[in-house]
Amino acid sequence: MNPSAVGDTGLQAATGVRSTLLAMAHSLLFAGYLGMTFIGTRPFGDLSPAERASGSPLERLVAFALFGLSLVVIYGYREAALQRIRSNLLLYLIVGFCQISVLWSDYPDLTLRRAVLLSLLTVIATGIAAGITDLRKFHSFLFFGLSAAVLVNLAGTALWPAQAISDIGVKGLYTQKNVAGSVAMMTLIVGVAWMARARTPIAITLGSAALLLAALFLFVSRSKTSIGLTALALAVGALFVVVQYAGHRFAILVASAALLLLMGVLCLLIYYDFDTDQLFGLVLSDTSFSGRDELWSFAWKSAMQREWLGHGYGAFWDVGNANDPLTKLEPGTWLGDVEKGIINQAHNGYLELWLHIGLPATIAAVIYILVALARATIAAVSSATTPDDKSAFAAIALLLFTFLLHNLTEASLFIRGIQFFNLVLLLVLLAPRVGSMPMPDTRAAFELSSR
Repeated sequence: MNPSAVGDTGLQAATGVRSTLLAMAHSLLFAGYLGMTFIGTRPFGDLSPAERASGSPLERLVAFALFGLSLVVIYGYREAALQRIRSNLLLYLIVGFCQISVLWSDYPDLTLRRAVLLSLLTVIATGIAAGITDLRKFHSFLFFGLSAAVLVNLAGTALWPAQAISDIGVKGLYTQKNVAGSVAMMTLIVGVAWMARARTPIAITLGSAALLLAALFLFVSRSKTSIGLTALALAVGALFVVVQYAGHRFAILVASAALLLLMGVLCLLIYYDFDTDQLFGLVLSDTSFSGRDELWSFAWKSAMQREWLGHGYGAFWDVGNANDPLTKLEPGTWLGDVEKGIINQAHNGYLELWLHIGLPATIAAVIYILVALARATIAAVSSATTPDDKSAFAAIALLLFTFLLHNLTEASLFIRGIQFFNLVLLLVLLAPRVGSMPMPDTRAAFELSSR
């Protein structure tokens, strides 16, 4: 027997074992991240303001454990990790800026702790993204991972209704119904895109069951924002599919209709002398958005006090009852009379991030999400993308689109630990650079539609 052949066989075996162990570590990291995000360390936990200010030791322990595992995964997939980092430098600059905001923070100790958690989550997401070599497997893992979280929520609601059901809707394991609604919304968007490529009877059956459970959870949450955004996202996805197959003429028709709609809105604004309350009153019964208008006004004024650098990452809300920003308000309005510590976000992600890290960094964060949305959209419609990958990129694009709209009434933009942001943090790392993906083959679409 040739000794060199024996050596080669042993080397191949060792390499195969390392690859298997690395794949197992990656799967464990992904599962742990989903579990930490969508189940959490304190299910059904309605934390007091003091507990929110001090943070959860168990959450920190889990985050550091996943961080340690992510370093192993990143080293194993170091070339892919470097590529992800190079393609998303703006992300790491924004996270780094959140870190250095401790220098001017109103509460440096809170900023340090909360910015460190954001950094840990970013590294963990980088490790997961680096190890993804098959987008269809990732898509499947994500869909059924989210579906498992929905199933746990529904089971928890059935077993402990007193903790899971509020007066205004089902909140499941979470602190409020809007969070439950957003989790169901994400599951439905990811699942519908996944079902577009389901082929086997088992896959279709399991996928359909998971979608039904997610739809049930969405409707019992009674989250109007999530229900509306889910319908919009699925309608936009269906429109893109129709445009892709119907050709450029239908695309021109859709663009013309959108332009006419925009002109109509502009005419209405001119007619009402740019009074947006009157305009919203045509389609909304509550133009105050459940009292959010007063909160937005307060957040705007507070943001303008530190316009360029903000109050420090994580250093505005959840800073203890004595330091709650709403203590500055005089009683007489619902915002001034509300119990301190209850409100812990601006209910607008753009205002919220502005409060934390200032206007320039907030604009950079929005630009980064928009660029990732454009990357995912181009990949989803590119003729060079495989059908399975198209469904995954379509899910990513729709979730990023929904995320931007969701932040108009809820705050999750670069806010650590929020379920929607934790998922988006992973998705933006998967959106390929535009230069690495061929543009859609519009000439082929033109020739097809001209026949």
